[in-house]
Formats: sequence, structure tokens, C-alpha cells
Amino acid sequence: MPKQRDQDERRNGAPEVVAPTTRVTVAFPFSHIAVHEPDDRVAALAVLVEDLAAAVAELAPGERAEALVRRARDCVVALRS
Repeated sequence: MPKQRDQDERRNGAPEVVAPTTRVTVAFPFSHIAVHEPDDRVAALAVLVEDLAAAVAELAPGERAEALVRRARDCVVALRS
């Protein structure tokens, strides 16, 4: 009986074998990555953010404000090293 069903499917236009494929192509639009030291303006911006975080901590003390101050200080330290 399976032969009869296969023949009926072929006559009805059903595909004989279904084998989906997936192909992914990754292309990078660059051939060279250049890493530069942070600009003085970036360091100044980090200090400004640190000062603003400290002001927020004074105006609205709390755990979140202190975490923000620590993160800002960590950014300043990272930029200086």
C-alpha cells in the first residue's frame, strides 16, 4: 500500500522529498580595526558624569545613587589607566 500512496502524492503535486537548508553568510565591511586611546574630551565627560552622579547621591541618597557613583568613578579610573 505505501507504493500506491507515493504514486498518489506524486500525481497530486506533493513534493517527493522535503529537505530544508539554512545558510548564513557573515561579511565584515572592514579589513582593519584600529583602536585609539580615549580623547581628552571623553575623559572630561567621564569626570562630568562622576560629578553629576555625586550630586544625585547628595540630593537623593540611596543604594542606587551610590551604585551610580561607583560606576562613574570606575569609568574615570578606567580612562585614566
